[in-house]
Amino acid sequence: MKTYGIELETSSISIRTAQSALDAQGLSWSCKPDGTRGVDAEAVSPILTDSSLNEGLIAARALLKAGATVNKQTGYHVHLGAEHYGNEGIAALVRNWYTAANAISALVAPSRLNNSFCNHNLRESVVEGWVESIRSGHISNRTTGYNRYLSLNLDSFDRHGTVEFRLHHGTLNGKKITAWAEFCEAIATFSTAGGILDGGTGNRLNDIKSLLGKLVMNEAIKLDTAGYLHQRAIELGA
Repeated sequence: MKTYGIELETSSISIRTAQSALDAQGLSWSCKPDGTRGVDAEAVSPILTDSSLNEGLIAARALLKAGATVNKQTGYHVHLGAEHYGNEGIAALVRNWYTAANAISALVAPSRLNNSFCNHNLRESVVEGWVESIRSGHISNRTTGYNRYLSLNLDSFDRHGTVEFRLHHGTLNGKKITAWAEFCEAIATFSTAGGILDGGTGNRLNDIKSLLGKLVMNEAIKLDTAGYLHQRAIELGA
């Protein structure tokens, strides 16, 4: 079964205010400090499924109503339950994610690129060494020379059985929250099923359009979600 975890970093309200806003909606979310400058509270979901993923929208609305904002320091992280991927599946996901890094970059704000909290552009030799390490059972970031601050973080696997996508900018837009989570899951589904992504042409907008088309063709993502994400890429590119 597909499972998700959502982390929404926010500014402008306290942890107590954020927690009260979520509690008032009957959500079993928790709020905690993050420690990053410019981040005042981080709202963390329980384990979600496809049927409960819309809690992200409910939480975002509640936080907005309470006065929460986002800024260039805040991020939105997605965890996917990955214990059923196997070593080969996780290795394939890592290779596809970083091979298609330029195309994927079209879906996030410029503030998340060349960002030390979510390093995204890794050298091919680093990725290939990492892939081989994963295949041999070492599912972590240790062979990359980085800590957990990668756009695709595996250090969460030992603790939570998840892979963590850290690339997205902070958002309290429910549609963006859901669409990005579905996109991350689609890349994972496509990869663990043996799908292969390439580095594209270097034209970011053309490449994300091609990538989304491939995910739709392989029934990894819904057509309307892919259409929404493509439009987002156009807007961000403008």
